[in-house]
Amino acid sequence: MNETTPKKSKNFIQFVGHSCVWVTLDGQHFLIDTNFSNRIVGLKRHSKLGIDLHHLPDVSALLVTHAHYDHLDLFSYKYFPQNKTIVSPPGLEHLIHRFLHNPVVELETGKTFEVGTVKVTAVPTKHIGFRVSGLRYTRCTGYVIEGAGFTIYHPGDTCYGDHFREIGQKFKIDVALLPIGAYRPRWFMKSRHMSPDDALQAFKDLGAKTMIPIHWGSFRLAFDPIDEPLQILKQNFQVVADSSFLKVLQPGESLIL
Repeated sequence: MNETTPKKSKNFIQFVGHSCVWVTLDGQHFLIDTNFSNRIVGLKRHSKLGIDLHHLPDVSALLVTHAHYDHLDLFSYKYFPQNKTIVSPPGLEHLIHRFLHNPVVELETGKTFEVGTVKVTAVPTKHIGFRVSGLRYTRCTGYVIEGAGFTIYHPGDTCYGDHFREIGQKFKIDVALLPIGAYRPRWFMKSRHMSPDDALQAFKDLGAKTMIPIHWGSFRLAFDPIDEPLQILKQNFQVVADSSFLKVLQPGESLIL
């Protein structure tokens, strides 16, 4: 796997920023937790947006992990035709259709959505979603995206738990996109978000070949300084793991598979 331009590759991952990732497998394009906004509920984006809004991919589907505003930014969907399918956890279709006309596929845990040779499976995660306007939008999901040659995992937001080991036993994951930021104070965030330490342990539990950190550097959502999670993760890999397994992508950078 190499970090380079993805334009001629059928298999690559591009980090857009925060938890938004563009995944292409077998030539099929997926955007996960699409968020192009400069502000979320009043919070300013601290990093550049890692995608050209004038040259967006012809997406096969838009995947949503949960209803929190930084993961389901409805304003960002204006950049896509309304015939593009949105894949979401159960219960979000009502919310999405209040603002958008896109077809929505609600995936229960263990169910799949297929596009060509690519299969998207909803997997467990440990988090609670909501909107200020509707506290019932609590369901969350992670996704495993399987192509002919590579398997990618994106959990959305999650705390640490035994679901990582269970997912690793079921799937052979090549790249795990794992959240590392918004983890302080631990007494409050431990049941909501992983710390960098948790993310490293989750990576080991998954048995993945490569980790790409997400949910860092764009929005300060908790008490940890915006650059701290990545610094700690790098230190941890140097001490207790092979740092070659860690691929840090800045917004706009890609990993060719």
